[in-house]
Amino acid sequence: MAASVQAEAAPSDATARAQARLEAHFETLTEADLLRVAQAVELARACEPGHPTDEQILTTLRPRLRRLRPGRIPTFQRAVCCCLEPYLRDDLTGGGERRRAVVSRTALAPWWRLMQESPQQAVLQSMERAYRKAMRQQRGEDAQRAVDQGIRVAAAATVELLEQAEQSPLQRQALIGRLGGRAALQDLQEIAVLQAAHPQLTPALDLVRRAAGVDGGRIAEFSPPVVAAARMAYLNLHDPDGTLTDYFFYGLLGLLGQPWQALRLVRALSLDLSQAGQQRERLIPARLFSDLAQTLGDLGRVAASAGTQSRRIWLLTSARLLDDAGRMIRGLSEESGDDAELGNLLLAARSCVSQALDGFAAAGLRDCLRILPVRPMVGDSGKSWFEPDMTHRPTEDEVATALAATALFGSVRRLAEQEGLARILRPKEADLEEGLRIAVNFRIDYLRARLKHGIALAQLEAVLQVLRTLPTLTIIRDLEQRVERTLERYR
Repeated sequence: MAASVQAEAAPSDATARAQARLEAHFETLTEADLLRVAQAVELARACEPGHPTDEQILTTLRPRLRRLRPGRIPTFQRAVCCCLEPYLRDDLTGGGERRRAVVSRTALAPWWRLMQESPQQAVLQSMERAYRKAMRQQRGEDAQRAVDQGIRVAAAATVELLEQAEQSPLQRQALIGRLGGRAALQDLQEIAVLQAAHPQLTPALDLVRRAAGVDGGRIAEFSPPVVAAARMAYLNLHDPDGTLTDYFFYGLLGLLGQPWQALRLVRALSLDLSQAGQQRERLIPARLFSDLAQTLGDLGRVAASAGTQSRRIWLLTSARLLDDAGRMIRGLSEESGDDAELGNLLLAARSCVSQALDGFAAAGLRDCLRILPVRPMVGDSGKSWFEPDMTHRPTEDEVATALAATALFGSVRRLAEQEGLARILRPKEADLEEGLRIAVNFRIDYLRARLKHGIALAQLEAVLQVLRTLPTLTIIRDLEQRVERTLERYR
């Protein structure tokens, strides 16, 4: 038995030694030589897959390839999945509702197995053979045609699977079992949508990639020329139901190294929106505003966790979007006259704006109050509450973020007054006034008990800047004067 174990272990040890020698050799190669080796091996694998030596070499090279991020030569399977790449995520869990335009990377392997067992199996295999032949003969256009046809066939096969699952509960359960869970069924639905949109969506994202000089990996700098390319791609994609534009935005977020940089595109489109009355043959302003408001919501969640700088940019971009929307509505109103088309456009735009105002107002007011920090507390009985945090001195970034929030609130208020919707802000204004009044009074009392308490003074100085930039409200002006007198006394 011992001899048998040694016999089994010997090949494994030999493989490990060979792997170590291979790794040591590759460490001595220059980057240029390493990339040539990788390209040759990937080309061999794409032409004739299944050789274990190819996978062994690529496994050894992957740590350095991830760092270098060269253009890759994909297998047929990977090429068919390339249109999904901007939407793939590694950190998805099975529970809870997921946003659309997101696919778990772990769903690709079971999905491809289903494709290999579907009625379209023979067609896919034929496309794979055509792809390998084209790759061997270095005919890139023919290889791409095989991939595009493979995507169409896979999309049709995926839709057929979903339709069967919709019609039969038994087939639905069987499909969920083969995929590994209900979340994977949602992945299948997203794969079908993305592959159907591939002919329009992939060229649009490729336009942005080319402008950024990126073949693979993420876009590190969303510079003005790249923003201009993304704007052109958006305008070319714009459709009445917004499906393509929604997926374009989500794909762009997946491509960007810092997703909140997409705010630059939002700003460029926002300027288009303010002039939409003159170019209505190309844009639908109401749909555009809805696209931007939805995108800003997604970016706002990213910005909230990415740091104060990106949050400040989000707040200011949102403020500019609302100002541009106000100009758009005024322009449409002045031009509409007896034009029924413009009249319908104006009604739709006003509806989108009124629906978005409440969310922007809530965001602005919430960030205004963050200048007076609180911390969570838990009592012995398990009851939790918040109390003022008198250990935190506001930073310059935090003050700037709060001032950006007042700018957003001002834009919301101006647009609401223009549209006769000021009443929807009254509850928010009351919450802001009450929150500021309680927080300011606490800090004034705290300062009286402790005289020149540095953090209390810093918090009051920060909130004074916020109070001075908020729109005129009686209680705000009263608080502003009270804080000024307190600071003069205790500084």
